[in-house]
Amino acid sequence: MDLKSSYKGVSLNPIYAGSSAVATISEDGKILATPILDEINIIDLTVDSRKILHKISNEDEQEITALQLTPDGQYLTYVSQAQLLKIFQLKTGKVVRSMKISSPSYILDTDSTSTLLAVGGTDGSIIVVDIENGYITHSLKGHGGTISSLKFYGQLDSKVWLLASGDTNGMVKVWDLVKRKCLHTLQEHTSAVRGLDITEVENSDGPSHLKLISGGRDDIINFWDFDMKKKCKLIKTLPVNQQVESCGFLSTRNGKHIIYTAGGDAIFQLIDLESGAMLKRTNKPIEELFIIGVLPIMSDSKMFLVMSDQTLQLINVEEALESKEEIIQAESSIAGNHGIIADMRFVGPELNKLALATNSPSLRIIPIPDLTSTDTSLPLDVEIYEGHEDLLNSLDATEDGLWIATASKDNSAIVWKYNKDTSKFDIYAKYIGHSSAVTAVGLPNVMPKGYPEFLLTASNDLTIKKWKIPKPTPITDVQIVKVSEYTRHAHEKDINALSVSPNDSIFATASYDKTCKIWNLENGELEATLANHKRGLWDVSFCQYDKLLATCSGDKTVKIWSLDTFSVMKTLEGHTNAVQRCSFINKQKQLVSCGADGLIKIWDCYSGECLKTLDGHNNRLWALNTMDDGDMIVSADADGIFQFWKDCSEQEKEEELEKSKIQVEQEQSLQNYMSQGDWTNAFLLAMSLDHPMRLFNVLKKSLGEARSKQGGKEIDPKVIFNEELDHAISTLSDEQLMLLMKRCRDWNTNARTHAIAQRTIRCVLMYHNIAKLSEIPGMVKIVDAIVPYTQRHFTRVDNLVEQSYILDYALVEMDKLF
Repeated sequence: MDLKSSYKGVSLNPIYAGSSAVATISEDGKILATPILDEINIIDLTVDSRKILHKISNEDEQEITALQLTPDGQYLTYVSQAQLLKIFQLKTGKVVRSMKISSPSYILDTDSTSTLLAVGGTDGSIIVVDIENGYITHSLKGHGGTISSLKFYGQLDSKVWLLASGDTNGMVKVWDLVKRKCLHTLQEHTSAVRGLDITEVENSDGPSHLKLISGGRDDIINFWDFDMKKKCKLIKTLPVNQQVESCGFLSTRNGKHIIYTAGGDAIFQLIDLESGAMLKRTNKPIEELFIIGVLPIMSDSKMFLVMSDQTLQLINVEEALESKEEIIQAESSIAGNHGIIADMRFVGPELNKLALATNSPSLRIIPIPDLTSTDTSLPLDVEIYEGHEDLLNSLDATEDGLWIATASKDNSAIVWKYNKDTSKFDIYAKYIGHSSAVTAVGLPNVMPKGYPEFLLTASNDLTIKKWKIPKPTPITDVQIVKVSEYTRHAHEKDINALSVSPNDSIFATASYDKTCKIWNLENGELEATLANHKRGLWDVSFCQYDKLLATCSGDKTVKIWSLDTFSVMKTLEGHTNAVQRCSFINKQKQLVSCGADGLIKIWDCYSGECLKTLDGHNNRLWALNTMDDGDMIVSADADGIFQFWKDCSEQEKEEELEKSKIQVEQEQSLQNYMSQGDWTNAFLLAMSLDHPMRLFNVLKKSLGEARSKQGGKEIDPKVIFNEELDHAISTLSDEQLMLLMKRCRDWNTNARTHAIAQRTIRCVLMYHNIAKLSEIPGMVKIVDAIVPYTQRHFTRVDNLVEQSYILDYALVEMDKLF
């Protein structure tokens, strides 16, 4: 019986999580830097080779508070809670500068030439640093609150170099970096200033003017006209009806001065500065999010919107301005992390994507990394589908991957259909009728008409419902279904899972009331109650090839039930915490389970033995799914970390057979060398085999043969084993010497083998410099372990010698009697 017992895992970790610092990107949009607590990922966003270029670990383990890439993508500057400013050079992959700053910093900015870095502190001070040379060029003081925004303005071959700064008290200052003084101090905001930008506007009737906009958390944009002297005039104040986290000028379009703002309600707006009219905007998401930063790229033609859930949405500003549509649609999205993964299924026409139910109202779909390819590109893109108004609890998908059903805390379920024209999923039907959160859904396994004909739902209102899925029509409107085919009161406590049998004749529900119930799918009648667990059930799964059912529970066990007798056939014990998911694989031969202990276990269904434990997570495993009958296993935990496990049992067996074949050949070669008296090759081959007794036998046999050749004559004291073998030992490398001394340490503990160990040690000491031996890492510890046993052997020999004297005396005295 061929069992799957070996898997290799590939991890997909969050790239952006757990930090208040906003991600940063190079001007060409090719290099992205994102923080994860005290670490930073520097990612190549090139479409053909998306990969992590560098992973920076903060040695002091302090959280990253701010980071900024230079526009040319040559340097990354970042600050941690330890008040250390570091400059990392991407070309060398090393930190080239590090300096202590006077207070924690949460805002950085670099100028357009990638020469200067501004650092704003919580003590109201600002320093300007020369990035390449690593020294402070300016130290600016005057703010009374924490610096909350910074913006450089300057042009090459120009004498105008400015820095605008804003603080949490609403104060804005404009600094002349050439003359090292404050030009203007503005106090028109009533809360933190988060957005600043400066531009130069040419006037046809006179000299050009400098313009400044400032946006704050007081929901307004202030527009200023100023010069390099004393003139500074507030032209207008625009209420933008959102908390402003970022704002900036765009180039003049059709005679209009256009600015962008972003922040509250996760809305990005394009506004006509003259009229104050909103020109374009993004949709407000259903989830309560906000935009924490905007990353302009490619001369402001495109922008990444950084959401509060660490999702990055790419929008094309240039196309949006030319479009007649008011709503700006995101071109693509990059998921920094997915949060807690509650459930997942393989979807798409080629089943090469994963649909996720996460701690979000949106259905998320991500690509699966190619486990057979050596390409290390990251599957960063995510498709986000809105439809539910509260978090998703679970989901299901048809075997062809073209239909998805989602269950939500908003008391509804949604069926999604794959659209071949757009290669996206569309809402097909929405099911409303439960009085509490929908916790589980089930779609049919058999689709004779080419589409799923029914949907099963389970809810915290303790009922199960069967719904009819309408026949597909050319009409694309979302169909709202409010009447179910039947409703049954199913359990006394929350229903955690639902599973449909392979032939769609029955279905099973697993509840926190410690029972699993089997229902007739056609009429909803109860057929059996399975009660043998001691705690609530988390999952239930049918076997595709036999009349078997598996349930897993908070009692740390998995039980396999017979659907003929409804009795327990096997109880699988081994998890140290609640078992969250279980599924049959490899026909009915095996079962895979995962639990709150973060472990995945592969079981033999016949013996009940755990064949393999896969340890790739540090947190509770909520989601598990399999493909191709267990050839691939995907697991996801509460930290949003995925592990893609590929079955390599056959490959491992072939490798073991090849190793066994090579070992047999090597052992035969060893015997040949020994019989031919080729002690050098015999010794070196025995060393490479890494088998203590084979090496011991080579040394022992060489010594015995050397003695027999002497014919009873005294052996040269300078020769330990024989000249050939002694020479081989004298030429050993440090690594080989360590291995040989480890063997001597082990042999030295046994009275039968210590003699060979002592001879080998003597040979090593005779031909190798003691000082150099002591410098080999770990050698001193090995010698310290050898010494006590050596002293014991010498003591034993001394005792034997003393006893021999007594025996000699007794024999002499006995001779006198006769």
